[in-house]
Amino acid sequence: MLYLLLLEIVRRLYFLKSRAILLIGSEVVTPLYKPGKVHLGDQATCVDSCKEEIEPMAEKTDQAAAQTVGRQELSKRIAKQAKLSQKQASEVLEATLTAIREALQNGDEVRLVGFGSFKVRQSAARKGVNPRDRKPIEVPAKERVRFFPGKELSEAVLKK
Repeated sequence: MLYLLLLEIVRRLYFLKSRAILLIGSEVVTPLYKPGKVHLGDQATCVDSCKEEIEPMAEKTDQAAAQTVGRQELSKRIAKQAKLSQKQASEVLEATLTAIREALQNGDEVRLVGFGSFKVRQSAARKGVNPRDRKPIEVPAKERVRFFPGKELSEAVLKK
């Protein structure tokens, strides 16, 4: 009983200094909080090793560079630049993508000077490995869409 009381006191004092404490039997106890720093209790987890401070493996350097531009954002940008309504810009974007898709389905090449070209290429059959059981498998030949950037696009994305 005295041992448990002593252990509880040590654990509470240790929580003031760090986020976790290593207990007997490789058990890590971490305090649980909800927003507003309200203590909800403790959570015990068995681990092989304990590291007090966990650092992220990689940090995002620039939020703007990591942004993904989808159809909606692209249509907003088109509307702003071409002085159209967003609905009209969205229709123009969809019509453009449909025209590119249909041309590629017909086996045609789509070449946008300064931007790049889309081509349908035949990939050869090859031998692969099933990642689940590591057994060799035969990957059949198929047609793939390939994009080749133009000179102006390639130069535009170079970091100077």
